[in-house]
Amino acid sequence: MQLPLIGRLPIARWLPGLRELGATRADALAGLTGAVVVLPQGVAFATLAGMPPEYGLDTAMVPCAVAALFGSSRLMITGPANAISLTTLALIAPLALPGSPLYVKLVLTLTFLVGALQRLASRARVG
Repeated sequence: MQLPLIGRLPIARWLPGLRELGATRADALAGLTGAVVVLPQGVAFATLAGMPPEYGLDTAMVPCAVAALFGSSRLMITGPANAISLTTLALIAPLALPGSPLYVKLVLTLTFLVGALQRLASRARVG
């Protein structure tokens, strides 16, 4: 029995491919390898962006879970990037002291605004 919501998500197209021999094991190994690399990288990039390091853990994990549900392929790679960290610092540092509660609030607002714009671009089929 397929749940109605799952059938409408992109994961429904590629999830049956996990039944292939060795696919689940290979994906689990790739996920573990990626986590070993991405988690410390996320902490470093959060610091680079002027955010408290613990925010890097969230930004290393949450996008991967979202990409797993809404991504068009199980082979897609998702993770933090240093260019985005530097851009965030450059945009928000003139408005608030990096690491301060106001800075964190502004970065989270920026994050949600970028996500909303990406969602609009997706709905309009322009991205």
